[in-house]
Amino acid sequence: MIKIFIYIFISVFLFSCYSVDKAPGNIIKPKEMKSILWDVMRAQTFAQETSLKDSTIDLAVEIKLLSQKIFEIHNTDSTHFIESYNWYVKHPDVLKIIFDSLYIQKQRETDLRLKKKEKALGHPM
Repeated sequence: MIKIFIYIFISVFLFSCYSVDKAPGNIIKPKEMKSILWDVMRAQTFAQETSLKDSTIDLAVEIKLLSQKIFEIHNTDSTHFIESYNWYVKHPDVLKIIFDSLYIQKQRETDLRLKKKEKALGHPM
């Protein structure tokens, strides 16, 4: 009877550790996906600001070029990124965690920038 209980306990424990939303092996892992998305969003913002200052810059081309550089830095390509992003879109609870983390990262960056400005201007923090 104890052996049956142990087998049931181990089985339940193993199945409870398995996550349905765990990214498959061919998908970019959440931590790396967060990093790539962060870089892509920053590149898009940079491209938009640059194209507003210089009318000879084609925004779509600039975003594509910067994205390709980002994929190279992260040792991936656009096909793998899009395939992974589509998986995350189909698993919104996992994608939400990534975007929440990106939002917090952006908020920290904004707060730090404001503190630096206040310090430079001599205002109390």
